[in-house]
Amino acid sequence: MGKADAATKAYTCQPDVFADAFNMYLYGGRQVLFPEQLHELDSTELSAPFGAEGQGDLIQRYRDVLKSAVLMNDEKAVYLLLGIENQRSVHYAAPVKNLLYDALQYAAQVERRAKIHRKSGDYTGHSGGEFLSGFYREDRLYPVITLIILFSPEEWDGPRTLREMVQTDDPEILSFVPDYQIHLLAPDDLSLEDLKRFRSSLGDVLHFIKYAKDKTHMKSWLQSDGAAVNFSRKEIDVLNTCVNAKLEMRGKEKVSVCEAIQAMIEEATEKATKKATADATEHMQLLGVRNLMKNLNFTAEQAMKALGISDADEKRILTKL
Repeated sequence: MGKADAATKAYTCQPDVFADAFNMYLYGGRQVLFPEQLHELDSTELSAPFGAEGQGDLIQRYRDVLKSAVLMNDEKAVYLLLGIENQRSVHYAAPVKNLLYDALQYAAQVERRAKIHRKSGDYTGHSGGEFLSGFYREDRLYPVITLIILFSPEEWDGPRTLREMVQTDDPEILSFVPDYQIHLLAPDDLSLEDLKRFRSSLGDVLHFIKYAKDKTHMKSWLQSDGAAVNFSRKEIDVLNTCVNAKLEMRGKEKVSVCEAIQAMIEEATEKATKKATADATEHMQLLGVRNLMKNLNFTAEQAMKALGISDADEKRILTKL
């Protein structure tokens, strides 16, 4: 797993961030899903579809984050399976990729129901079709929703539906192709008003990413709303690995964005000063060696020895003579 993948997974698996992402996408920012309603699930999708246990090859895929949730709607419990897929760049086969994840999860639910029925032996009163499929007429599946979060300022110019990937525009043919739409949170799609609807740090992270290359907006933001924003190591890691922000924390548990950027500027200035000093020293050394070689007929080695140049510097200077 790459650094960006590890950073975004560690960040989005946090219950408050996970709930915030779905509240924003499903409910426009209304607080319907709460962190305490979420339960971590194994993100490995492993399935032998439709009861083909012990037959054929198992299909295995790895999600980024998968959680179950129980919502109350009109005093009825609504069970959901929610997954997040983190992307650092546009995935041009996303509809197929996410369709497979969701299909595997639905297949796993069918398998679980079949196992329950086999274990309980509750076949009486059920048809042969129910027995063979392992899924009874009254059985139901929990909804599965997969949300992509794009941690990049680029526009999502890839397909958002399965039909966009199909090589035909014949409406009659397409009417027989079941469509599948991806669910996407992309900074480029979000307005400033949208970004303010987030309740966790996710809004500020996506805000930073959206305007990472817009210095004028970033400066204005840091002088207004951004001045009060604090990031922990997880947010900093996401920004540094996904948009090369180069923010510094210097051992603190949390740091304001302004402070992190100031530390980054100081670090860059310090490095630039050290490089300028090293360049000046090297220039003077080269000048001294060339003068001794020209005026006193010293060899390069003799000149560097006379000037007390270290062995480490000798090799570098020799390449520039």
